[in-house]
Amino acid sequence: MLTRGHLNDLTTGLGQQMFFWGRDVITDGNLLMKHGFQKHRSEGLQGTSCYCKPWQDGMIELHGACAGWYPCEGRKCGFLFIRNAKRCYVHHRSTPVVPGEYDFREFDSSNLTELTRSSRIFTAWLAEYEAWIAEQMGRAYREECHAMFCKLPSSRSWLEPEKASRWFATFAAGLNTLPRAKAWAGD
Repeated sequence: MLTRGHLNDLTTGLGQQMFFWGRDVITDGNLLMKHGFQKHRSEGLQGTSCYCKPWQDGMIELHGACAGWYPCEGRKCGFLFIRNAKRCYVHHRSTPVVPGEYDFREFDSSNLTELTRSSRIFTAWLAEYEAWIAEQMGRAYREECHAMFCKLPSSRSWLEPEKASRWFATFAAGLNTLPRAKAWAGD
């Protein structure tokens, strides 16, 4: 099961990953769309877009303010990461939130069992996507994204891209022996 420490690692990693997705949108004709995402205008924050793609009996939705997985059936908990809150949540929504307009009564960050399950669905997609990015663009592309991210004054750098991809894949696989991300930083 996910520990609070792993949840903190995941949160920090997703913060970095959101910058990477922003780079993907403006690279090579929009890498998210090449990977099969549909683009639509954001209902909430003006001048922004959302990207959605079916995944494991639900839908992945990415936005600059939040990212999540929404199950087709309401009995399962979905997963949501809100960038400005720096927190991951479970929810019972089958439709995406409006970015920037959150009813925090709908979200729970204390249910570690459901957070573990739903976050693993999301990170399974993320691991698959990052493997696709490496195949399409080469490893140097993510390294360039990471270097750009590290130069931002407000960024909180996480693992280097190859280590981050391995961490996400190991997290998604559900191994109970997953070390904290800081243990990966030095290997």
